[in-house]
Amino acid sequence: MVRNHRMYQRQKNERRPLFDIGTIIQYVVLSAVFALVVFGVNSVVLSAINMSPTKQVGNGVLTLYEVHNTGAAFNLFAGQTDAIIGASFMAIAVIAAIIIFYSARLNQTAISAMSFLTAGISMNMLDRLQHGYVVDYISCNFLPNFPVFNTADMMIVVGAIGLIFSLLTRN
Repeated sequence: MVRNHRMYQRQKNERRPLFDIGTIIQYVVLSAVFALVVFGVNSVVLSAINMSPTKQVGNGVLTLYEVHNTGAAFNLFAGQTDAIIGASFMAIAVIAAIIIFYSARLNQTAISAMSFLTAGISMNMLDRLQHGYVVDYISCNFLPNFPVFNTADMMIVVGAIGLIFSLLTRN
C-alpha cells in the first residue's frame, strides 16, 4: 500500500514541460488549413453567386445569396466594425495564449476546436478589414427567420461546440 502511494506521489510530482511545441505547431497548421478551406469555399460560392444572384441548393433546402453583415453573431452590434475587429483580435490572442501556456495539457479535440475557432474568427475579421462587413451567403429555407451565415460562422460554431465537448469530457 505504501509502495503504491509513493508511486502515485512520484507521478503526481513529475513536472510536465510548460510548452509542447508539437501542439503549438499542430494548432498553427490546422488553423491555416481551416482558414484556407473557408477562403476556398467563400471564393467558389461567391463566384457562383455573381453568375446567378440566387442559387437553390439541395432541392431548395438552402438558398445561396450575398448579404452584407455589418454586425456580429446574428447582426448584433451592427455598424460597430472597429469594435468587432478589436474583439476578434482579442479572441484570437486569448486562444493563442491558451494554446501556448496549456499546450502540454490539451487534448486533440481542444486543439482542433480552437483551430476551428481561430480560422472562423480570422476569416470573418479579414472580411471586415477588407470590406467593412462580413459577406454571408447561406440561408436555411427550413428554418424560417434564421439569419444568413457563411462558412466561417460554421467554423466558429463547430469550434465552440468542440471546445465545450472537450471541457465536458476531459479527465
